[in-house]
Amino acid sequence: MMEDLKKLKRDLEDLGINLLKIGDEVLWRGTFGMESPKKVKVIGIEITRGGKYGDEVDAVDWKEVYGRNVTVDLDNNHWAYAEQISKLR
Repeated sequence: MMEDLKKLKRDLEDLGINLLKIGDEVLWRGTFGMESPKKVKVIGIEITRGGKYGDEVDAVDWKEVYGRNVTVDLDNNHWAYAEQISKLR
């Protein structure tokens, strides 16, 4: 049964189900990752590739959400680098 669940998860990820989307709730650590995590909602996403400005998108694969490759605007009047957010489990 556990193997079936793992296969289903891989299949869903292959279909692009493993996306960070506008409206998703994530855990965010303020002060550049130093604060305790808080649950927030994503209201904007930019793929910056490490630059100051990027391309606004509605969704991005979680594989691309690392370091400073992506920034997000949050419903708490803050923004964050990808390294400051994580998926809710």
